[in-house]
Amino acid sequence: MATGMAMGKTPGITMVDTSSTLTAIAMMAGIVYLTRMGGYFVGLQLRHIKGIQPVLEALPGCAFMAILAPAVRRGSVSEIVAMVCVIAIMWRSNNVVLATATGMAILLFGGPYLDAL
Repeated sequence: MATGMAMGKTPGITMVDTSSTLTAIAMMAGIVYLTRMGGYFVGLQLRHIKGIQPVLEALPGCAFMAILAPAVRRGSVSEIVAMVCVIAIMWRSNNVVLATATGMAILLFGGPYLDAL
């Protein structure tokens, strides 16, 4: 009989250490919070420098595209169509809610049909 079986453990299944998991989640949440607050305070200080305002206004879009572009490059047909629609809506209307809702609707309702192509 295997050692794991003799001790009443299921072979091939490892237990998750709950305290380590909760510590890791708390640390990640803290890092994300500190990063966001640090960026906010740096932005407040940089806002007063002449000529930096256009750069600060362009940063969220650049960061979004840096995350989105590699994911879409490997994406399915529905993901690419959703991205193109979101970009077009944002470009024309600058309405984040409408663009996000449209992208999600395309993925949710059109995904099965577009991916079958």
